[in-house]
Amino acid sequence: MGKSKNWMDAYVSKVSGKHFELLSVQSVIDSFIDMLNVKLNENQQPEVEFIKEENKVSFPDCSVFLKVQGSILSLSKVLKSNNQVAGGIKIFDTGLAYQLKTGSKLIGEVETIPEALDRALSYLLVELR
Repeated sequence: MGKSKNWMDAYVSKVSGKHFELLSVQSVIDSFIDMLNVKLNENQQPEVEFIKEENKVSFPDCSVFLKVQGSILSLSKVLKSNNQVAGGIKIFDTGLAYQLKTGSKLIGEVETIPEALDRALSYLLVELR
């Protein structure tokens, strides 16, 4: 799950058009949620819930929606207070790496999907104001 892509994996993604396996993405998010819920429980905060049928992760203050389109995995943040979209981030499968972009601004490049999702959630939940 956390392995870097080699050139063969990159080539197969390119010719098959399969860049993000939703089940593996969901599995990574599940593991993040498990760790976060432990910390939230320790601080008497509501738990995070993953509603897979809607590709929605419900956090105490916002929801994050996931969408896969070819070689792009988009995550968007919607505030619970006013139901407004607060921002988003896209993860691009560039072959041997994953680039994270907000608009046209590159905010990171990593080698694995878990690293990409970790960075994306950090951006959406902590850095994005």
